[in-house]
Amino acid sequence: MDELGPQFERASGVVLSFRYDTAAALQRAMEDGARFDVAVLTSPVMSVLTAANKIAGADQSTFASALIAVAVKHGAAKPDISTREMFVQTLLSADKISYAKEGASGQHFQRVLKQLNLDEALRDKLLPMTGAKEIEAVADGLATLGVQLTSEILPVKGVDLVGPFPGDLQNRTELKIAVSTESKSTDLARRFIAYATSSAAAEVIRAKGMIPP
Repeated sequence: MDELGPQFERASGVVLSFRYDTAAALQRAMEDGARFDVAVLTSPVMSVLTAANKIAGADQSTFASALIAVAVKHGAAKPDISTREMFVQTLLSADKISYAKEGASGQHFQRVLKQLNLDEALRDKLLPMTGAKEIEAVADGLATLGVQLTSEILPVKGVDLVGPFPGDLQNRTELKIAVSTESKSTDLARRFIAYATSSAAAEVIRAKGMIPP
């Protein structure tokens, strides 16, 4: 959005304002009455807000999808996580593992730990974070590994992307973009959505570690 926003502003002459947070935090804000014109959220959260009449169901498009990945501190050796076995070994060898306590990636990571029967073995190594600080914790040396969407890892200075979760441990997170039911600028909101889902925007989406529709 830091790139798509200014591009749209130059083309439309309209100044945009963005608010960034986890989908869960944005959901609570919208349910509490926060005003907005366009939302970009994970598909499950978008469905909940559509049912609550906060999001216009007819004005939804797929914005992008992202893979869940692992990060290490910049310059540190990158562990092999290409197979389930190596992924497990990497987790067991880590001192601390940070992840988003409320985010979709963190929720999936917790399900993966239970699937691998590692939730008890790693209990003392887990570092659940709020406020989108889980990758910064790796940069600051508070965690050996960080778990987040690829697109959330790449912008953080001081960390290196190791790679996505392997095989069936992966979960692709789909992001939807839609208009608020209370927007007073629906035509402009639809214009922004059209731009954000265009072929020109797809190049930016790929560069940021996501997969365009």
